[in-house]
Amino acid sequence: MNNFQNLLYSNPDQYVGYGNPNADICFVGKEATGMLPLQCGLGSTNYWMTSLPMFFDRIKTDNPSDPIWKEGHTWNKYQKLFDAIFPENAANPGTMNFEQHVFVTEMSAMPATTTIEGKNTIGFEEQLALRKQRFFAHPYFKDFKVIVLACSDYIVNYGDRREIDSLFDVTFDINGGAHEIGPQNAFWVHHSADGKRMVIHTRQLSGAVSDRLLEEMGTVIRQHLNGYKGIFVNTPTTNKLSIGMSMDECRNIWGNPQDINKTTTSLGETEMWFYGNQKSLVFENGILNLINE
Repeated sequence: MNNFQNLLYSNPDQYVGYGNPNADICFVGKEATGMLPLQCGLGSTNYWMTSLPMFFDRIKTDNPSDPIWKEGHTWNKYQKLFDAIFPENAANPGTMNFEQHVFVTEMSAMPATTTIEGKNTIGFEEQLALRKQRFFAHPYFKDFKVIVLACSDYIVNYGDRREIDSLFDVTFDINGGAHEIGPQNAFWVHHSADGKRMVIHTRQLSGAVSDRLLEEMGTVIRQHLNGYKGIFVNTPTTNKLSIGMSMDECRNIWGNPQDINKTTTSLGETEMWFYGNQKSLVFENGILNLINE
């Protein structure tokens, strides 16, 4: 029994996803905007057990009113990201083909039309925690060469909460792992110890996500799949701080701060660490973003 079959049998009545389960790449969104009951609905465990695989090529003329063709729709962004990864297999205008080469699932199994609606659903936090423990912790997800966690704060990896590290057995690349493209457009790169698996954490790929973000992310993924030997080091090699380091790495170099000021907003948590001689550090969601020396 392969890992995907084992995932199905060990997660009955679960939302599983769409696309090619044998692909090298997995896209993980926040939640589906709608689905049929999990017992028999499209993308459910039982559907995968009783139906043919769902490797769709979509053509706009089949249903031009389908919202997936809108510029800000997540699947439109997924196609643009796929085209950046595999420009030689880019879809023709008015078509989508990423499902042939990517497996797509959701961090939450509760359908919702907006993030606010999803988070306000009764039992949301409990099912999200359980889904991480039972679904995403399955060995199947370590078969992917690349996982893109396009689900923002539905999974976190800062401070003592290292969910990405523990679930996918990876570590943030402290040298060059932070890619700040613009306001609300950034992604963070993690690798397994042997460098063979990459996990990218970013915002939900919809709405105002920029084409530049998708293009740079696609380049990073393409280089990884092509065996690019980029420099990523998960332990400090010098005593000099650099943007993108974790709190623990900064503490190992500068020591404990004299004072800490924390601010929490809808975008996450900001911490300012104050040292003597007016030195300070600013962290965004656990990642070093500013150095004042």
